Amino acid sequence: MKNTLTFLHLFLLSSHALAEWTMIQTHDTGTMYLDFDTLEKHHDFVSISTLNDYHDMQKRGELSSQWKELHDCKNKRFKALSINHYTENLGNGKQLLSLDFNESETAWSETVPYSAGELKANIICSR
Repeated sequence: MKNTLTFLHLFLLSSHALAEWTMIQTHDTGTMYLDFDTLEKHHDFVSISTLNDYHDMQKRGELSSQWKELHDCKNKRFKALSINHYTENLGNGKQLLSLDFNESETAWSETVPYSAGELKANIICSR
């Protein structure tokens, strides 16, 4: 039983590293990825896991951050449902921060035209 619990714990901790990340854009600060295996669509709303992989260490000490995002494709807006920061690239290393947000209490952010966020939203909403 103890071995089973240990395996389950390790699997849950490392499942982010097993994701099938698809690169969608590189820019000055890093690379943006999507995990299409996590995409869930309900009418005009799409949730998906995203990953920002940074060239340089960020202010909290992270080299990558994984987000669970909800996109309102009809109204061109999005919100974060969870954020996790990691010490290494591609969601590896020690988890520095883990935040989960209540969907009904989280404000929407407008997608900025001609931005990396708009490119990401267009790809997500076209699926």
